[in-house]
Amino acid sequence: MGAVEFMAASPEPFSMAGGPITVVLVHGYTGTPAEFSLLADAINAEGFGIEAPLLVGHGTCVEDLMRVQPRQWLAQIDAVVLRLLAGGQRVVVAGLSLGSILAIQAGMRHPEVEAVIAYSPPIISGDPRARIAPLLSLVLSSVPRPADDFVDPAAADRLWRYPRWPSRCSVRVLDLIASTRRHLADLHQPLLVIASTQDKVITRGGVEMLRERTSCERVAMHWLERTGHVITADAEWKTVADQTLIFLKDL
Repeated sequence: MGAVEFMAASPEPFSMAGGPITVVLVHGYTGTPAEFSLLADAINAEGFGIEAPLLVGHGTCVEDLMRVQPRQWLAQIDAVVLRLLAGGQRVVVAGLSLGSILAIQAGMRHPEVEAVIAYSPPIISGDPRARIAPLLSLVLSSVPRPADDFVDPAAADRLWRYPRWPSRCSVRVLDLIASTRRHLADLHQPLLVIASTQDKVITRGGVEMLRERTSCERVAMHWLERTGHVITADAEWKTVADQTLIFLKDL
C-alpha cells in the first residue's frame, strides 16, 4: 500500500438534497470531496442540492491512481450530470483544480448544464515540474506533491489526500488540460472563476486565458489574496462561498 495522509476528514463522496438546482462539486487531483465540506454546507443551507463524487483512483492508495485514464473521470462526471438531468434537476458543475477542468469539460459535453464554476483552474500549470513531467514519468513512479501553501493552518485537517502524485497519471492529466485549453471556445454557459493571487500551482495567465477564450456571454471573475491553492478549504473559503452563492442565485 502506498503512503496516504490520514486525517480527520473523510474521503467519502456525499450528497445533500436541495431545491431545483443541484451543484456537482468535483475535487482536485489526489484529493477527495472533503475539499468541499465547508462550501457544500454553505451552499446547501441556501437551498441548493449537492453532489460530490469521489473520482476513480482517489480516496484509497496512490497505486490505484497510477492506472487511471482521464476518460474514466469524464465518464464518471457525465453519468452524474445525466442522472441529475433525467431527474429534472437544473445542473451546475463546479470543480477545484483538476476538478475545474472536468467541470469545463462537462459544460462542453453537455449544453444542458446550466453553468460552470472553476476554482483555482490550472489552465497553465505553475509547477515547473510540468515541463519535464514526461521525462520524470520514465524514471519515477511518483513525485512529492507541491508544498502546502495554506494560510489557515487548520486547512490541512479539513482535507484527505495522497502525499504524492503518480508520474504517468500526471502526464495524462496534463494532456487533458492541454486538450481543454485548445477547446475553450466550446464552452458557452455562464462561468464563475475564483482564484488566488498567492497560488503557485496555477498561473494568472492561464486564468486570464480561460476568461478570454471561452464563448461564455457571462463570465464572473473574482481574485482572492489571502489563500492558497485549495481555496474551498483555506482562509478565504467564506468569500468563495459568498461569491458562489451570488452567482448561483442569479441563474
